[in-house]
This record gives sequence, structure tokens and C-alpha cells, in this order.
Amino acid sequence: MNPGRVPAGPVAAPARLSSQPRPPFYCTGSSVGKVRRILLIALVSVLAALSVWSAALAQEEEGPGLFAFEVSAINEGLPALESPLRLDTPRAALESFLAAIDQREYARAAQALNLSAIDPEEQASRGPDLALKLAFLLRRHNLIDWADMPDQPDARVLPDVQQSFGPYSRRSVDLGEVDVDGRATPISLQRFHTDDSEAVWLFSPFVVERIDAMFADSPLGIFVRWMPLEERVHTVGQPSAWEWLTAAILLAFSLLLWFGLYYLTRALTLRVPLRWTLAVRKIPLPLATVVAALAFRFGTVHLVVLTGPVVSNLDIASEMVALIAGAWLLLSTVSAVTLALSVRYIVPLSLENPENRRTKTTVYVVRRVAVVVVALLSVGYVLLKTGVFENFGLSVLASVGALGILVAIAARPLLGNMVAGLQIALAEPLRIGDVIVYDDHWATVEDISFAHTVLRTWRNTRLIVPHEHFLSRPFENCSKEGEAVGRIVKIPVDYRIDVEQVRRKVEEIVAGDTRSTGEPPSVEMVEVDGEAAVLWIWISGTTAFTSWYLHNHVREQVVAFLKELDGGAYLPRRRHILLSGSEDEAGPEPLGRTNVTR
Repeated sequence: MNPGRVPAGPVAAPARLSSQPRPPFYCTGSSVGKVRRILLIALVSVLAALSVWSAALAQEEEGPGLFAFEVSAINEGLPALESPLRLDTPRAALESFLAAIDQREYARAAQALNLSAIDPEEQASRGPDLALKLAFLLRRHNLIDWADMPDQPDARVLPDVQQSFGPYSRRSVDLGEVDVDGRATPISLQRFHTDDSEAVWLFSPFVVERIDAMFADSPLGIFVRWMPLEERVHTVGQPSAWEWLTAAILLAFSLLLWFGLYYLTRALTLRVPLRWTLAVRKIPLPLATVVAALAFRFGTVHLVVLTGPVVSNLDIASEMVALIAGAWLLLSTVSAVTLALSVRYIVPLSLENPENRRTKTTVYVVRRVAVVVVALLSVGYVLLKTGVFENFGLSVLASVGALGILVAIAARPLLGNMVAGLQIALAEPLRIGDVIVYDDHWATVEDISFAHTVLRTWRNTRLIVPHEHFLSRPFENCSKEGEAVGRIVKIPVDYRIDVEQVRRKVEEIVAGDTRSTGEPPSVEMVEVDGEAAVLWIWISGTTAFTSWYLHNHVREQVVAFLKELDGGAYLPRRRHILLSGSEDEAGPEPLGRTNVTR
């Protein structure tokens, strides 16, 4: 049988198998997967519905006891009232409490306090006074936020669309905190109930016990202590004519204080020694501003205690002015001290004192680092006091973080140069006054700023170089180790010259020059070719500047000496070889018969 041919008989067998009827429960692989997914989704949905239904059923069956603190009695020492306060919700309890205070019904307002921590026999006598003080604290510290005050009996919290948790009930609602001896004391409304009464919202016993301490720790002002508490509680936190008048008087007094202190300190600066006059002339203005702002703030906090919109605007403004002026004063003081140090203890850079250059560089770096530190601390304190980030959500903070990363990437050259500047200040590869050779520029370091270094070239021009370049590129510092700088004078001469004569002449030139360090010069024939030789004359100068002028002077004198020596026979010259016949016949001419032209 041909192996490439398919037999006709056995081929029909699979067709007969596929034509057989399938059982009713037969399913393909894809159908089984779909059925499983549908069953899984249905099971998850049923379980979720059962959990929500069971939670709701449990809440309905448990009753109010689950969402309230159970106590045996509530304010049993207070007398019964004909028109009690409405205390079924947190908002209703707070509104009823403040309404009773405004109507001067302090005994009725005491019903909103849980006085269980006080002896029942003293509740009736102490309750009105505690209610009055608590109302003063709420308004004095601006603790009432009606937008966040729930009006449901269970203070239910409804989640936002983005939140995954379900609604839940509360039995405690926080209003805010008051500092007592440096510790934050929370003020909260809590839900209480007894076996035979409905649940009510009251100020917690923890708060009631600490009302006297919180009231004693709150500043009242020297000029308003004579006012009865009943009068102060109705004016605190409310705009009033006397507060605006008092603020205007304090502001006028602060301005007068500013003018007086400014001109007084300005007159005193004229009496200081001359070396300090330039340093302290910038101090009077920020000093007067700081004192005036602090005086205004002291008056609003300790003398009168302005509240309401007055304190929310003027108090913050005075604090910001005091902070900015304080930073300004600190920077001016640092600038004055560093300038005075420069004048008093740092000699002119022209004297080429290495310790002087190191001190001046340190002073410059301290001055600039102080500016950066004070600026960052001031900005951080302003943001902290104003509470810019308190109301930001996580998404906003994440956006700010991403924006900060982008800003950091964009500002990388500036930040890199600032960090490189600190590295230069600490490692001292160069200092103010150093003579360096950078990118074929012979220059002096004139200033080291935040992000760049100023180089003064020999043409009296300024070369601005970023700090990163000094850390990534090599440069020559002629003043790094000592002040003496050696230089090489290269002079081409005829190779027949007597080098010893040149050595004696160079020693004669350098011996009487004050710009030389006294170290004997060195003259060596370093290069020789068929036409000339090159003499290297090494000399040492006292400084980078004097060595440059000294090596120019040596070059001039040596060239003049060569011109006079044997009629200039040893100056470099070009030689030509004259051939009298064919080189194959006569051979090359000896060197003695060459024609030499100058």
C-alpha cells in the first residue's frame, strides 16, 4: 500500500462518533467557565445583601442602648423645669444651651451639662456658673462649627461617594480642644440614657470637671477683668464698637512706638565707632518693626483680649508682621556682624594672607547659610501658624507632593549649585582671593555666592562660573598650598650657546629682585632639534601676581642678553644646506660648509 495515500475505510469512523446524540447534561469547557462565574457573582451578591440586612436588623433590634452611655441618673440635683431644653440631637442641645445663655437663664442652661461628677447637693448652686463659663470658653476659642454639627439623634455619619464604609452612628461628638497647662483638653457632647428616660445629648462629665481649670487658663485681659462674666459672655466673639475702637487705639500706639524707636536707634547708630557704622545702619528699621508688632500683639492678647472678627484678622496680621520683621532683623544682624568681622579682623586681600582668605570665605558662607536657614524656618512657621495644610485632603497633599517633585526636577540646576557651594565652603578647593587658572583664564576668586563663583580676570572683567563646574572640571589653584608660585620661562636659542653663561645671567637678574623668593633659579636645555634649542628657566615668585611679573621681566632681560652676546650669534636661526653637485657623485656636504642665514 502506498504510504502517502489515505485509506478510504477507517476515515469515516470519527464522523460516525461525532454524529452520536449528546447526553442532556453535556457541556463544553467554555460553558462550564461561564456558569461558574455566574454562580460566584450571585453568591457574592447574596452574601453582601445578607450582611447589610443583618446589620440594619441588629441596629433596629438593639435599640438606643447601643449608641448611648447608660447611667443610673442624670442631673438628679437640678430642679425640674417647666420648659426643659431640647437635648435629643447634638445640634439641638448646643442651640438650646446657647439660647438659654443669651436669655440669661443660666440655671436652665445647666441642664445641658452632665453634672454626675459633682455632688448632687452642689449641682444646683454650681451648675449655672459652670454653664456660664463653658459658654464663654466656646465663644472665646471659636469652637462651634455649625456646618459639622449633626442633627440626627444618633449623630449618624453618612459616607461620601468615594468612601467605602457604610453609615454609622455615634454617641460622642467633639467640638474642639482647649489647652490647660500645655495639655489639650477635648470638649465634646455625649449621648446618655437611663432605664426610664430617653437618650439626651449633654456635655461630658470630663469636660464639666475641667471647666474651672480651662477658664482660669484662658487670658481675660487686664483692662476687662473688671467686667462681669455675664457681660463678657455676650460680647466675646461678636463684633462690637468698643473692640474696633480699642484695636484702633492699639494700632495708633504701635505706630507711634515704631516712629519713636526707629529714629532713636537711628540716632544711636551715629554714635557707634566708624567701623561699625556701615554694619548697624540696617538694624533700626527691622528692630522698630518687630517691637511695634509685638507691642500690638501683647495688647490684643494680654491687655484687652480682642475676639471675633477683630482678633481673627488683626491678631494674625500682627503675628505675621512680627515674624517677617524678626527674620529681617536676624538677617540684618548676621549681615552686620559678618561685615564688622570683615572690617575688623580680615585684612585686605591684597596682602595675600592665606588665613585671611579662609576667614573671609567662612564669613561669606555663614552669611549665606544663615539667610537660607532663616528664610526656610520663617516660611515653615508661617505655613504652620496659618494652617494651610490642615484642611487639605490626601489627594491634594498627593498632588502637592507630585508638584514638589516636578519643581525639584525643574530646579535641579539651582539646587545642585547650592549644594555644590556648601561643598566648596567645607572642602575649600578654592577660597576668596585665590588665584586660579580656569578654562585658560588666569583669574582671582572675588566672591562665592549661592549658586556661582565670581572670578576677576587679569583684564579686570568678571567671569561667572556655576559651582558645579568646579566640582566636575579640573582647574589650577595657584594659591592652594602657600603663596610662592613657580613659573617657567621658555626661550628658543641656537644650540651652540653656552648654557652656563645664561645661568649666571639669570642668577644675576633674580638676585636683586624683591619679587623672588630667594630660591636659586634653574636653567636647563630641555628641547633640541636640527635648527634650535629651547631653554627652560624656572623661577619662584613670592605670590601668584609677583611671579607673573617676575617671569616677564626675566624673559625680557635674557632676550636682551642674547642680543648682545657675540652680536646675537646665539639667537635662533634658520639653516640652509647648499649642495655643490650631484649627491650621487660628490656625496653629502659636511656640516661645516652649510650656509647659515639669520
